[in-house]
Amino acid sequence: MDILTNHIGYSASGPKKAVIQCVEGEKAEEFFVLDLKGNRVYTGTAVFAGGVANWNTGSYYRADFTEVTREGTYRIQVGEHYSQEFEISKCLVTMRMLNAVSYYFKAQRSSGEWLEDDRSLPFKGPREGEVDAHGGWYDATGDYGIHLSHLSHSTYHNPQQIPFSAYTFFKAHDFLTESQNEQYSMLKRRMLDEGFFGVDFLMRMRAPSGSFFRSINRSNALASVEGTRRIGFEYKRSSDQFSAVAATAGEESVGDENYEVSLRSGGGLAIAALAIAGRNYYPGAEHTQKEYIQAAKSAWAYLSENNERYTNDGKWNLVDEYCALIAATELYITTKEYDYLQKARLMAEKIYLRTTLTGSGLKRLEAAEGIPYYHAADEGMPVVALLQYAEIEPDDDKRVQAVEYAEDIMRWKLMVTDNRSNPFGYPVLESREGEQIVEKFFFPHHSTAAPWWQGDNARIASIAAACAELSFVTKDEELAVRCRRMAQDPLDWIMGLNPFDSCMIEGYGRNNIQYFFQNRYDFINCPGGIVNGITSGLTDEQGIAFVRQPTLEIDDNWRWAEQWIPHASWFIYASALKRE
Repeated sequence: MDILTNHIGYSASGPKKAVIQCVEGEKAEEFFVLDLKGNRVYTGTAVFAGGVANWNTGSYYRADFTEVTREGTYRIQVGEHYSQEFEISKCLVTMRMLNAVSYYFKAQRSSGEWLEDDRSLPFKGPREGEVDAHGGWYDATGDYGIHLSHLSHSTYHNPQQIPFSAYTFFKAHDFLTESQNEQYSMLKRRMLDEGFFGVDFLMRMRAPSGSFFRSINRSNALASVEGTRRIGFEYKRSSDQFSAVAATAGEESVGDENYEVSLRSGGGLAIAALAIAGRNYYPGAEHTQKEYIQAAKSAWAYLSENNERYTNDGKWNLVDEYCALIAATELYITTKEYDYLQKARLMAEKIYLRTTLTGSGLKRLEAAEGIPYYHAADEGMPVVALLQYAEIEPDDDKRVQAVEYAEDIMRWKLMVTDNRSNPFGYPVLESREGEQIVEKFFFPHHSTAAPWWQGDNARIASIAAACAELSFVTKDEELAVRCRRMAQDPLDWIMGLNPFDSCMIEGYGRNNIQYFFQNRYDFINCPGGIVNGITSGLTDEQGIAFVRQPTLEIDDNWRWAEQWIPHASWFIYASALKRE
């Protein structure tokens, strides 16, 4: 029997649970919360959940101890079994992890030989010229490239990378300010510092067209740095990420648009980050507030009219719309220009049309007709976008409508999540396979992003963020309670409450996983960074996997153990929202 808890600790005022992992024949009904002196401070009854899908990790009980609110160090007892010690505190857990994960970003700042090479980058392929693109954060443990987004060929799966990270630091600053907790003083200053580092890089990535350059590509991971980095491009119908040449390389001509971004591939969040930077002052920023605002306005003017030129299919879709909604919302907050409010309303209306009524009476959000929306990194972003828009909407009816659609989208997500054995509260997704809609715990191996798939820590943290925001504004108390739980469950999972008893934040908790590449450990993980996480099984998408050591099949465990900045960004966003 293993008693699984959040390794780092729990908020005194928030939901708290442990999950008891049992082998065949074991039962776990009564449990006790003990203080360090061994006193029983709480007695509860664990709820049997059984096995989960095809995980083959045992059967489970869920033990809720939310009623324990006194600060201190505790452990849980079930029969003769004890958990590891854990903390309950008012804001220390949030402070510690915001501190750790934001320091991870400082460690990922481009510097040294990479920074010097990036001061005069040529283009990969036919485009001529050079760009001063120094700065930015390295994308991942094994990728010292720097990307606004990628996977553009996949249509619905562009992740928001560098721009969202920059944006997140400004939003986290605002959330911490709203909490009115004086202990966040230094954290708030560091959030602005990191945010401005990000937007100053975005200023250098502006393209003459009015868009932004998408990516700095590094060559082979173990190659020398000097002269091997380029401003990269993406083909529109296939990817060369896992092969020397993209499948459609011989069929596609590469023009300027291939090097630049659409709203869905980083442009929308870049605009939002620049707009929010324009209403903040911080010593050391490379530009004036006016310059950030003008850059945001210029990029919006261009991309809102020319977005189709930069998409892989020549169309707007849901991802463009929620990224554009965030951009227009931030531009309106910063400038108070009515046109941006009108554009935000238009984007919200387009998102409403992406929902479809199900037989249960709830609304499912769809990426396209008949295709449920799911995303490896940003699944909570549509709800976040609607709620941010609702905050600035002066018309009462339109504001209520935005919140109601956010509620509808999340009610469906929570229903799908709760409609199964799920003691960890792991957010379930729906994908379309042929004529069937299939429910899964983890991002599918076979999607338009294939062969790309990986752990879901960004995805689940984005849902935690969406639920946290919704819990503050919904008037449906039952939904608010459920959202508060879903705002915590994914963070618990990341911080160690998972079947592998592994904290996925390097240097914290227990059983950290390490990244190996070609059976080497050249790219050891960075303290404070968050790994990709747990996936479905290698051959069974209803199974579970977390590959720690090289095998005959796997000499690069990036899908599980590589750190990636969207995981850290969404974790910061969700954690800062706690308002402790």
